[in-house]
Amino acid sequence: MQIKIVGVTFRTEGSKFDRQEIISKLCGKEKIYLKREPTNRFDKNAVAVMLKREKKDQKLGYVRSELAAFLADLWSKYKFTAKISEIRTGDLEKKIPYGMSIDVKKIERSKLPRTKRKRN
Repeated sequence: MQIKIVGVTFRTEGSKFDRQEIISKLCGKEKIYLKREPTNRFDKNAVAVMLKREKKDQKLGYVRSELAAFLADLWSKYKFTAKISEIRTGDLEKKIPYGMSIDVKKIERSKLPRTKRKRN
């Protein structure tokens, strides 16, 4: 399923990085993953889209709340994988925002090899 990421124009709290700056430098082949945020103060079902980095992973945005609630119900039974499917170009100087979509696939946790059954 293809999902448009929301919240890409916000700065992550406690981070010096702006999500727009990060997205503007992506080529589309970077590793990303989904991360539940049950303690998110705005949405207990929040699902963040994270960019895998060597030192510290960076938040790119979120799955919209209606879909996050649907995913939250399935989280214990399935593992979700994600990859970048589209980066919509913007212009930071002209304040035209970058955007992003991802492809999400689900895998039954019972079908994962034992070493890969880690919860995310």
